[in-house]
Amino acid sequence: MITAQNSRPVIRRSDTFGGAEKAVQWTLRLVRPLIAALCALLLLSGVYVVQNDEVAVVLRFGKLVGANLDQQLKMPGIRIAFPPVIDEVVRIPVGKIRQITVATHYASSESISSEVADTGYLITGDQNIVLLQAVVQYQIIDPIAYALNFENIEGVISGVMSGVLREKASGMDVDSILTTGKSHLAELSILDAQARLDAIGCGVFLTSLDFTNLTPPAETMAEFEAVIAAGIKKETLIQQANEYRINTIPAAQSQARALVENARVARNEAVSAAQNDMAVFIGLYEQYKINPEIVIEGVLRARLNALMAKMQVIITPDAESAPRVLLP
Repeated sequence: MITAQNSRPVIRRSDTFGGAEKAVQWTLRLVRPLIAALCALLLLSGVYVVQNDEVAVVLRFGKLVGANLDQQLKMPGIRIAFPPVIDEVVRIPVGKIRQITVATHYASSESISSEVADTGYLITGDQNIVLLQAVVQYQIIDPIAYALNFENIEGVISGVMSGVLREKASGMDVDSILTTGKSHLAELSILDAQARLDAIGCGVFLTSLDFTNLTPPAETMAEFEAVIAAGIKKETLIQQANEYRINTIPAAQSQARALVENARVARNEAVSAAQNDMAVFIGLYEQYKINPEIVIEGVLRARLNALMAKMQVIITPDAESAPRVLLP
């Protein structure tokens, strides 16, 4: 008797390998586009754009790429670098004027006495206190030094300028700092700060320093305002005096020149008349030596004629005698 046994499908080794191969092929079909896309994204991640007001440098594993300056500085345009895991692109805005606020010597409250331990202030050369806040504008002139030497360049500039302001204010009196010496303080500070930044190789140029707040403490504000008002009044009076001088001196000089010219003309006329009289006298004298009687009679007649020409003659008739001539 034949006994039926449970039959199992016979799995051939060739069928097993064929199924695995098909699975790998399907996997590769799915993974290849993904790998290609990842590779493309990785390559595209190295493409960067440098704007018109920028230059860029590339750091490859932290080191600057390029043998010379032309190769190190990347000019505006579309550029290619290795992916960010290899290259780091640092853009430097060389065409922009940047600014920072230096507020280390300024207290925001109305009274410095409540914050003197926590906020900054300046002590002047005459032992007074002023509060100062400034805006510093700068431009990058050495992109490589700017990119490589300092991570927080604005903090460096702020610290240097803060120290310079403290030093310069200690050599000036408070009245000068708050009035006429304000611009002088700014000029001295920006020159000294620039020299110090150049010495440490920051690669920046300070273009301006403007004081946005420069005031005494609130407790002394009224007195300082009185000093400033007196200074303004002084300058006004000086200006008025200068204007009076400018208007008065030319007029006086013109009048003096006119008087001198009139005196010169009068002198010339007097001298000319005297010379004419002298010539006449000399001529009469020569004639007098020859015939004195005739000269005397002629001179007398001439003088009488001149005198009669100036006189008014009145003739009054009289019946008993000849008419009378009355000379007033």
